Amino acid sequence: MEPEVAKYMRTERKPGPIDVHPNIDALVLTYDIDVQILGPKDNSLHGEKKTLKKIIELPMINSRTDCHALAKEVVNQCDLIHHSRIPEVEQIIYYLKKRKLHGTAKGDYLDKNGEVKNAMEANYNNLSDYIDLLYEGTTEKVKGAQLIQALARDPEKLEALAKNETLISALGRVLREDWKRSISLSTHLVFTFFCFSMYSSFHHIILKCKVGSICMDIIDFELRRYDKWKAELDGSDIPNDVPIVKKTCPNSASMSEIPRSRIPEPVRPKSGHFSDINIKTAIENGNKSTGSVEGSVYDDLTTSMESLDDKKLTPEQKIKRFRTLVKKQEHLLRVAYYLLLNIAEDETVEEKMSKRNIVGLLVKALERNNDDLLILVVTFLKKLSIMQCNKDLMINYNIIEKLQKILNSRSANLVHLSLKLLFNLSFDNKLRNKIIKTNLIPKVISFMGDDRHQEVVLKLLYNISYEEDSKHQFADSIGLIIDMLSLNVVSEIDKIMIALCINLAQHPEISQQMVKENRLQSLITRAFTHEDTSLMKLLRNISSNFAVSSAFIEFVGDISKAVVESKNFDFVTECIGVLSNLHLPDLDWAEVFKHFGMADWIKNIISINNTDPELILQVTVLLGTAAADENCSNLLCENGIMLNLIDLLKTHQEDDEIVLQIVYVFYVTLWFDKNVNHLISKTDIPAYLIDLLQDNNKSIRKICNMCLNIISEHDPSWAERIRIEKFRHHNAQWLQMVDSHQLEPEDEEEEDELPPYLNTEYLSQAVVRPVTAVKKINDMDLLDEKEVDYDYFSRHQQEDDLDIMEDGDMEDL
Repeated sequence: MEPEVAKYMRTERKPGPIDVHPNIDALVLTYDIDVQILGPKDNSLHGEKKTLKKIIELPMINSRTDCHALAKEVVNQCDLIHHSRIPEVEQIIYYLKKRKLHGTAKGDYLDKNGEVKNAMEANYNNLSDYIDLLYEGTTEKVKGAQLIQALARDPEKLEALAKNETLISALGRVLREDWKRSISLSTHLVFTFFCFSMYSSFHHIILKCKVGSICMDIIDFELRRYDKWKAELDGSDIPNDVPIVKKTCPNSASMSEIPRSRIPEPVRPKSGHFSDINIKTAIENGNKSTGSVEGSVYDDLTTSMESLDDKKLTPEQKIKRFRTLVKKQEHLLRVAYYLLLNIAEDETVEEKMSKRNIVGLLVKALERNNDDLLILVVTFLKKLSIMQCNKDLMINYNIIEKLQKILNSRSANLVHLSLKLLFNLSFDNKLRNKIIKTNLIPKVISFMGDDRHQEVVLKLLYNISYEEDSKHQFADSIGLIIDMLSLNVVSEIDKIMIALCINLAQHPEISQQMVKENRLQSLITRAFTHEDTSLMKLLRNISSNFAVSSAFIEFVGDISKAVVESKNFDFVTECIGVLSNLHLPDLDWAEVFKHFGMADWIKNIISINNTDPELILQVTVLLGTAAADENCSNLLCENGIMLNLIDLLKTHQEDDEIVLQIVYVFYVTLWFDKNVNHLISKTDIPAYLIDLLQDNNKSIRKICNMCLNIISEHDPSWAERIRIEKFRHHNAQWLQMVDSHQLEPEDEEEEDELPPYLNTEYLSQAVVRPVTAVKKINDMDLLDEKEVDYDYFSRHQQEDDLDIMEDGDMEDL
């Protein structure tokens, strides 16, 4: 390449991983650099790539270093690290801080708990030596358990460890007998079994050693010990030390045999025999017969090495020790809960845990402040919450109040899991009411703006919206929900949001908020764009509120057009429902029916035999609303829709709802004098109304009676027939008794004398005159020219105390 040809040089740097310097307090950033020499037309003439390292020293790091602030400073000063990697830099700085505090030497490493480990110390070939350490004193047991734990962390060694019966037996025995001696010892042992619990194929080892039951005892003990520490630190009264875990009742088989863990066995030291020192110590401790030493089953297991009960400690030192112990304890609790969660995949094991009150242990742990521990506890509770028996226990432990505090956490994962747990609990009526009473709804709604929580929040709110008492708490936020619905695209989340709004729309205050600020226009536009049935159902519920129904007047044309033209019958049904709710005096229904040809469309719908009954019902309800307009009522009569309704009445005579709505259409139509004459002279509606007086449905009978009263006022001939039919209907029991009565005629009875009981045949042939009409009868000797009162039968019944009239019915008789 000739120098005069080269024109530009382009350098590109691509950042790589960030690591820790092995010897000094510094970060090591690896990055690739690509240098290219370009020609006149930006053609690459020569290029070279190299991988370089940049060391960022942090000499001032100490125990008081703010890792987050320092990470931001490092990112700001180094242009090779993007701002999105601040959490990664913060974690590495935290690692450096821990390493400096513990004075880690070369070849050592820090685990996730901040404990110093030697990578070369744990060796599988020395496993027998590690097992021997489990038979020594507490210090040696802790070291042996720590080394075995380091081996168990390697998944490739788990199978070999599981086959070593001596190891498993020793681990189970030490955990069972010495777990109270040291938090560190318990942690290492439980962590070892936790490594086995990660794989279902090793669960039988955990169940065989009864590690799950021991872990529940450990958790119970540590939770109660924490309360005791806290009481000692605050100087308050020590709470009652009542165990949370329920003890299982041993069966006869277990009572008849001595558990293997309680059989005394001598402690086997590394040398293989008891030394004189060990025997002397045993004698001094009064254990001559057994020769036991530290670590045997005869030691007092209730005495723990961790305690705040030390008079030499100052208050500041006690606080410091308390924090250290709490940190160790929470790590133990986390590992124990995780182990129980892993083995709870077996439904039988989970059921046993529930019987021993695992729910109580989990809910009690919700009082802690460790996010990692809380995430695990909430996950476990979410798994258990699908069983009703567990939910009942959660109610007793006031879980809703405890979750209310957790929702204020800064951990997004913890908040998300808590919301999922609340969603599971919201299927229970009692827990739903608890959520409402604790005013959690506004707090839950505040998470709806976060995409991570939006779906579970909407599902939770949907379940809560079933309760009528909860709806007023949505009044301040319903505008936000509607705005989100209008802006979002059609998705699965939108369906949940619409379902939530449908439940809330029937509340008067909320429905008013839904139509403010042009929201109604947005909802209708979206509903018609996608022909969304669910969204139209929402609009239908909104329109049911009379206070806001007037806002729909400007959209009546669009809705009516959709009713006639749309092929989606579900969408049409909801549109008809919206129109049916518009009981507005200013709305000219006759003009709407004429302009859009709705009368012919309705006539066609109710004439088809295979039409969906739901659609027929909605159309009939719409006719009842439209018939309140006199012009529209006349239009329905002229188009013969009333005759079609009679045919519809015959077809659906078994459907009380359709029959009721049809009769209501007749009633509304009879409001206008012109229509009364039309229905009486040109239809058989009065006859059908008389037949329906005997219907079993009280509402149908009532509205039929109202219709017949109107007809009676306009037509005298129908009034007489209606009066007789009403009399028959209301006195049916008495008339039946008269018809069945057998009375033989007496010798002295004259032929012209009326029988003591008038049967129905006589009533059908006789002319029933108005109540005020009287007539003198001269040819009847029995009456002695007295005036005949044609209201005799009703008065006769009253005198004989026959209760044959229904209260509130038959006002004309």
